[in-house]
Amino acid sequence: MAYALEYVAPFRDDAECLRWLRHPAPPDRRSRLEDFRSAYGLDSTVGIVDAVIARQIHNADLVRLLAERGHEPQATWAAEGLLTELENRIEWSKAHRHLVE
Repeated sequence: MAYALEYVAPFRDDAECLRWLRHPAPPDRRSRLEDFRSAYGLDSTVGIVDAVIARQIHNADLVRLLAERGHEPQATWAAEGLLTELENRIEWSKAHRHLVE
């Protein structure tokens, strides 16, 4: 669920939401999180932001590990700068969690 919520909320800056995710306007992340919570029948959103950030960290670590071992497409992704992008995304999520909580 945390992986899906990263894209549904989304845990991205407004420019990326508009450009890459094709939102017509910056999203109301808190409202989208509430809709997600309701759709999944969750009683609370407590801990969800931390779970998304933990998933982002796990994904970055996995890409890094696989790239270091020479696995594709992760090695190419790393060479093209994806790890920096993933780290920036994690930092954005930490700094902007107030937009979601």
